[in-house]
Amino acid sequence: MKISRIVDLHADAGWRVFSFLKIETDAGLIGWSEYNESYGSKGLTVVIMKLAEMLIGQDPRPVELITANLYARTRQAPGGIIQQAIAAIENALVDVKAKALGVPVCEMLGGPIRDRLRLYWSHCGTYRLHHAEKMGLPPIRTLDDIRKLGEHVRERGFTALKTNIFLFDSGSPELYMPGFGRSPGGPELNPSVRVEEALDNQLAGFRDGTGKDVEFLLDLNFNFKTEGYIRLVRALERHRLMWSRSTASIRARSPSSVARSKRPSRAAKTSLAVASSKISSRIMPWTSALSTCPGTASSSR
Repeated sequence: MKISRIVDLHADAGWRVFSFLKIETDAGLIGWSEYNESYGSKGLTVVIMKLAEMLIGQDPRPVELITANLYARTRQAPGGIIQQAIAAIENALVDVKAKALGVPVCEMLGGPIRDRLRLYWSHCGTYRLHHAEKMGLPPIRTLDDIRKLGEHVRERGFTALKTNIFLFDSGSPELYMPGFGRSPGGPELNPSVRVEEALDNQLAGFRDGTGKDVEFLLDLNFNFKTEGYIRLVRALERHRLMWSRSTASIRARSPSSVARSKRPSRAAKTSLAVASSKISSRIMPWTSALSTCPGTASSSR
């Protein structure tokens, strides 16, 4: 079996584009993967397709060999877009190999841990701030709209929701995202009483709508440094969040900063779980941080 063609496909989702990689083989098997260049990875498709040129005519099944060779070919530009490009190719190769073996992809990764997952409403209210018309849904303009959305979450049967930071005190609703350069507050990324109070009111509004049985998750993204995350989770302790996601120490991205934000008794003095390391490019530097904070959640890609 040989790789015969590699194609990129793109779907306009209204305010972002979803991208997919398709690896075709002469045996008729096709591997798929998804990637995204809407968030800082401009030009990713070009990099993927240039790397893909090397794979035409190769057997797609020795995935580790192929990815090792791709890393070798790009050794002087490690990480970043190069790593995202290799990841998109690798995922599609794994899909081909699983199909060739007649097994689900999860079997390639050691098999499933569970067959059911609890579902939470992600980005609850976030897209309705600016894209409600495209979605054909009621917009979020006030805290009362937050309360109504909370009611809708409960009525739909969700047991948890995840939201971001909304500001309603400047005439028009604002999604607070200085970490992505999309609102004031950067590059210093310091917390403020204004943001603390806005989040407190936002979560209270959701609680008024959902009642006591829906749990809350808070996505703080890249919007603060380590000290800011700690300050916010302390300020929001009364809401008993299931967890908060932070990407601590934006410039350093140091394991020690992650460990500090995760270590509840000595740093944050809160019982809140912290999920982090979303964009760490290697797992090994983070093992020391995770080992000092048992029971915390982390993700890597």
